[in-house]
Amino acid sequence: NENTKNLINYELLKKMKNNCIIINAARGGIINEIDLDKALKENLIFGAGLDVFEVEPPILENPLLNNKKVFLSPHTAAFTEECMTRMGIETVQNIINFFENKIEKSMIVKL
Repeated sequence: NENTKNLINYELLKKMKNNCIIINAARGGIINEIDLDKALKENLIFGAGLDVFEVEPPILENPLLNNKKVFLSPHTAAFTEECMTRMGIETVQNIINFFENKIEKSMIVKL
């Protein structure tokens, strides 16, 4: 929301220790992604772990996708039995769609 958007920005990142590793597993948009990429490239902080982005799924032009100091993982908001079953079915369907050329190429993240 507007109260937390860009809560962590370049000015705040400059104040952190250079061995800091920032992790966002909450909501996208809390960390200004452009500022985070800049801070990492300038060695102001050591690294970042993200499983959320301001734009979901992240656009291929997002510089954090290619930043070697960023560890990316899928966002796992819920691990209920129903959710795990649904995720498994969706994963299998995505694999089938990929091999049948039915998946939109922009949905595939190349690292």
